Amino acid sequence: MKKSYNATSDVHQKEGQEHAKKLYRYIREHVKNLDDARSCARNVSDLFKPSVQVQRSKFKDYCERLIFTNPLLTGRKGEELLWRKGFYEVVVAAKQLKKSEYTSEEKSSLESHINAGIGHYHHYILRLRKEFDLDLNGVVDFVGNVEYGRLKRTEVIEKEIIEWANLSVHRSLVYLGDLSRYKLDLYPNWDQNLVIRYYSQALLFKPEFGMPHNQMGTLANNGNNLLDASYHYLRSMCCRNAFEGTENNLIRLFEKNATILSQFPIENPESDVIIQLEPSDYIKRFICRFLNLVEVWWFEKKVNRIYDLCHQANVDLQECMNYLKPLTAESVDTNDTIDSDSNPPNYLSHNVIFKIVSICLICIYKLQSSNSSMTSSVVAFSLAVYSQLVSTVINHIQEGILNFPLPPPENNLKDLKKWLNKNSRKKKSVKRTRRRRKLINSDSEDDDDEEELSDDNNDDDNESLNSNQSEEEDDSDESFDEDEINQEIKEKIVDDKSDKSSNDGIKNTQEDILKKSKLLELNDLLSIIGDEPLLQSIIIFNDYLKTDVEILKSCGKLTRSLLHQIVNLINLINIDFNNNKDLNYTFLKENVKKLALPEDVMLKGIEILSENQREIDWKLSQKVELGDKELNVLRIIKTVSFGQYLTTVHETGVVYDKEIKLFVAKQDEIFSNGTDEIIQREIDVENFDPIKKSIGENKLDPKSQLLKMKHMGQLWLTAEVKDLETRVKGKPSLSPYLVIDADSLILHTQMVKQLVYSRKFIVLVPSAVVSALDDLKSEKQEARDAIRWLESQFHQGNRFFRCQRPQERAPIPYIVYPKKRDKETQIFIQIIECCHYLAQQQKGASNLVTLLVGNSNVNETANNKVENKLSYVGLAKTAGVNLEGIVEFYGRWKRSVKGKR
Repeated sequence: MKKSYNATSDVHQKEGQEHAKKLYRYIREHVKNLDDARSCARNVSDLFKPSVQVQRSKFKDYCERLIFTNPLLTGRKGEELLWRKGFYEVVVAAKQLKKSEYTSEEKSSLESHINAGIGHYHHYILRLRKEFDLDLNGVVDFVGNVEYGRLKRTEVIEKEIIEWANLSVHRSLVYLGDLSRYKLDLYPNWDQNLVIRYYSQALLFKPEFGMPHNQMGTLANNGNNLLDASYHYLRSMCCRNAFEGTENNLIRLFEKNATILSQFPIENPESDVIIQLEPSDYIKRFICRFLNLVEVWWFEKKVNRIYDLCHQANVDLQECMNYLKPLTAESVDTNDTIDSDSNPPNYLSHNVIFKIVSICLICIYKLQSSNSSMTSSVVAFSLAVYSQLVSTVINHIQEGILNFPLPPPENNLKDLKKWLNKNSRKKKSVKRTRRRRKLINSDSEDDDDEEELSDDNNDDDNESLNSNQSEEEDDSDESFDEDEINQEIKEKIVDDKSDKSSNDGIKNTQEDILKKSKLLELNDLLSIIGDEPLLQSIIIFNDYLKTDVEILKSCGKLTRSLLHQIVNLINLINIDFNNNKDLNYTFLKENVKKLALPEDVMLKGIEILSENQREIDWKLSQKVELGDKELNVLRIIKTVSFGQYLTTVHETGVVYDKEIKLFVAKQDEIFSNGTDEIIQREIDVENFDPIKKSIGENKLDPKSQLLKMKHMGQLWLTAEVKDLETRVKGKPSLSPYLVIDADSLILHTQMVKQLVYSRKFIVLVPSAVVSALDDLKSEKQEARDAIRWLESQFHQGNRFFRCQRPQERAPIPYIVYPKKRDKETQIFIQIIECCHYLAQQQKGASNLVTLLVGNSNVNETANNKVENKLSYVGLAKTAGVNLEGIVEFYGRWKRSVKGKR
């Protein structure tokens, strides 16, 4: 039986192969005839002669028969021939034969050819679904929901054939997008959404293939100042099966962006004339600067001051946030908004913000995968963008709540009125205190303070009577003006914000808005939150932060302001849905991780979000149709769940207070002991001082810009924590600070360079060492070489290698300095004083500073260097500094690195 079965199978296989060979022979003949007809054509009409059309029709039929005769053997070849010879090359030839414009007859013939191709591939996809029982529901929107089933086929379809059929569907969707794009060449004013529709379906079906993104990048052209094309090209290159020509397309696009950026006037803060740009130019410059940053990150180009580029782009973004698109029903979906250069927008669309956030995440993943040193810069910039988005959304929702009319029930209005009267005493006291401060004389400040305190006590007594009286009047008064209440809230908020002496005003403002939000109806509050599309970008970034918990821990240690912003946003949109019967809240909450939002669909396939996407049930998401209200509820649930996740990360200091039903971010900062904190502080000082100086020179709004850039500096530092935490961890015997002497630089230059380039220590050169090298440069060539290398390194800027700062010296206690000391002893004392200052920066910690000396026998030499009973070794120990030869230290470090590997 087994032998006869194999013989029968071999017969059928041979018959199939013979039939395929016969079809392929016919196809080659038709290909030759079609190529001859195309080469002989003198105009577009010649391509569509009746005889040529007949040849082309037969060719298509033979190709389709070849495809289904033996899919695994000849399917891919038949597909390629059908597309290239049957459709693509005809369109290319027509473009080449076109004079200036298509005539009406030529346009009609070409349009009919394109429509025939669209119809063919629609039919082809339907046949694939029917023949191989493919599940395309929810992916391909023109196949319907009919369950075909296989045509009386009892045999099991091979897994390889199913895989080929799915890939064939994907390729057909790309062909449909291409054909629709060719139709846009005939009718440029047509909507591009049909083209994007086919490409998006291909990406949703097979996100690991990058060709659809490449085609969409070509389609985008100059849309949104080259941002759309950049987004799609980057998405294409991130796919596992990237399109080969995408990188060249991206390079050409970055070159074009650099040309555009060079056309903007160079800003000079010291100039008396400030160039004020139009909103469209502000937006254009911001996108150009952002794409310039992306080019640096993506190709890992070396630039001297990348932080300056980040700063400029962030300042422009802060300005552009004032030009957000007016709140409409716009949402992030697969339909791109394409803006041309001829009509630049005067607003920053939410779609643009979404793509900027997506590009930042793509760059983070790319640099993290290659362990690039630029990772910290892109993470810091991304966090700065995230911070601005959170702040903007908070302000918009707060304004929406304040401007929204309260519901009719009188009880809500009475409660709010009582609450306002209860807080009025504090508001009046603040106003009086502010007025009196203006009248205080510096000579009689103490007397005035006592008098003010006395007056306040008297006023408080009167106010307590007035407050009680007003509350009694409120109980009897059943109606009052709602607009007046809203105005009182706004005035109170303005008064609170103007009080710069404490943070109580800000806290009261948030409490006021939260209390009013509780009085609004659920649908009204959902409407306010739903009108904020930037929340979609925030949710995507929240998903990323869940996968990078170290960044959250670092924020908890060093960037408390960002965590407070996040907590404020969560509290603002944390709505109680339990008592609402109109919404299917229970279902949404139970399936919050399984249901995909439109932004999840748009970013399907991005590796940095893969952990979140693995939890999504795409089939369930395709079956469940969610309206705008349900989508808003789902976004709120996801944001609140992120707050719950923050409570599980102890370092964030975020807790949920069950009594007041609010998330709270603790005020105290959580720092970990160890040498990492020293390195973090070093980076903070090294990188951010010049930025603060440049912001101080900004004539637009120095205070607000300084605060914003200070916050960005904190975010930069937060990103550096993760980048540096593995550099010293696991090596307790190695100090984070390495101080080197002149002999080390002269005799062991290569070792010093290796220690610097390892980026695992803060290598510091004392000023006394620089002076010693200067004295030796006339005697030794090595000293001159060392000076040149130091100059180049300090000029370029390196946070791991720097010179001693003026304030970094501290006298050594319990040591009597000799009155007479030679030059060598004086230099050593100055070096130890510098080391002692560094050692004092972390109290209770040891092994923070190691002084590396270049002498081959450090212990013997150091013990012999005694003058007036001053021992070098004893001096170092007293200062809390390790003294070690650079050769020994270098060998110990190399062994530790090798052992770790």
